[in-house]
Amino acid sequence: MGLLGLWLTESTARSGEALVRAQLEESVGSAVFRVVSRWYRLRSALLYLAEDSDSQRALGEGETGNPPATFVRLFEELEPGVRSAVVRDVSGRELWRLDRTAEPLLDPLQEMGAAGLLTVPLEVRDRAIGTRLGTVDVSLVASSILPFGGLTSGLSGTILGVFEAATDVSLVPLPLDPSLLAAPEFTWEGNRWVTSQRTLGEPPIRLVAAAPLTPFLEPFQNAARSGAGLVLAVALVGLALAVFLTTRLTRSLKELSAAADGVSKGDLTQRVEVRSGDEVGRVAEAFNTMTESLQRTLRQLSTRESLAAVGEFAASLAHEIRNPLTAIKVDLQLAEEEMPKGSPGAEAQARALREIARLDESVGKALRVARTGSLETGIVDLRKPIAAAADAARPLFMERGATLRVRLGEDPLPVSGDAGALEDLFLNLLRNAAQALEAGGTAEVRGQVDEGNVMVVVQDDGIGIPADLKERVFEPLFSTRPEGTGLGLTAARRVASAHGGDLALESTAGEGTRARVTFPLRAQGS
Repeated sequence: MGLLGLWLTESTARSGEALVRAQLEESVGSAVFRVVSRWYRLRSALLYLAEDSDSQRALGEGETGNPPATFVRLFEELEPGVRSAVVRDVSGRELWRLDRTAEPLLDPLQEMGAAGLLTVPLEVRDRAIGTRLGTVDVSLVASSILPFGGLTSGLSGTILGVFEAATDVSLVPLPLDPSLLAAPEFTWEGNRWVTSQRTLGEPPIRLVAAAPLTPFLEPFQNAARSGAGLVLAVALVGLALAVFLTTRLTRSLKELSAAADGVSKGDLTQRVEVRSGDEVGRVAEAFNTMTESLQRTLRQLSTRESLAAVGEFAASLAHEIRNPLTAIKVDLQLAEEEMPKGSPGAEAQARALREIARLDESVGKALRVARTGSLETGIVDLRKPIAAAADAARPLFMERGATLRVRLGEDPLPVSGDAGALEDLFLNLLRNAAQALEAGGTAEVRGQVDEGNVMVVVQDDGIGIPADLKERVFEPLFSTRPEGTGLGLTAARRVASAHGGDLALESTAGEGTRARVTFPLRAQGS
């Protein structure tokens, strides 16, 4: 229990840290989107300066001195955060310079200290033929590309910083040493902090979000410790209950086992006292009914018919006994799994299971029935069940906004099998493909005859299967989707195997899945 509590606490801490990191990633992603949106609006206005016809002509001719009047007017119309613009020709020679750094910056974000200067070079090209004419080196304050009100995050206590990518100079005020934000983790004011950062090419800045872990994780760790104590209490109660039930079951099962031994030796007068109405009581009732019925049957049957009649009758009665007996065995095995090693009730638990095994063996002497399944087979053109499955699956593709293509060609695809079962096989594969697709996704079904086999491929470009789950996709009841049953692929593989074929999956996470079904080719008319 101590190890469980430790694991629970550590697991909670890891989960909480993962949640904080995920929210930081989301905060940085949101900040990037807003910054880039403002930058491209500003960038368009800046390039418009140099794409004016007078500016294009002056740039092309390499005129120095005073810039064109239109260029000056357009520059003055820019927002105050653009402090200067230097126009250079293709050789890097300065042609014009407009500067208003001496003017006061009337910007609400200036009071926040978001006035660090950032220089961004913009390439200028001839609008007619696309040749490079030069560059415009623009100097602007951080507030020009930050959203009004600054950058915010939904995570309490988060610090968001903006740095110039080339010099790593902070462009906004920070309550801590900016160099701390360069590391994935750091310690500040006794708290452990984690960071998430993103570097942009244009504008050349680095956005960093940092959040403290300690205040966030402490409530979860307290809850985990409380949960561990509760688990220990429940385990102790479960242990006491298991010992009590095991002792009770063992006593009743010993009586059943002794009576079954007597019946197996020919003593049909054996009876078991029915003490309760639970599974053990129902087993006792069924046992008494079986022995009484056997006595009546043996008296009525002739020597030549007795063995067959008793065998059939015993089989039906043995089935009645095995139903509650199986429930008892499962309950005991579940209790055994929950019981700690070295428990005082372990020996009683083992005795109960041994008595069940003996009882089952005694009753089993009357039951020897083998159950088998079969299919009504014939020659089937696979194109028909595939088409039927595709028709049934198309509404699911339409609902998800995806496309299903069926390409089977004109030649028959004959196999020996059951058309209904084959339709179910391909319907399961198509449903899986549809559920893996996003809007605009595509799935395709192809069929062909290849070296004495009929091969059908169902391929999609959906989310694929993670590498660590590929080995488990055919396990019964295992599903990668919360709403899945985990039976589709299991049933599909069994149908393929029953037809002498094989089902194989190839999948790459994020790229899609390819299901290949192969059957022996059956010549039509044979």
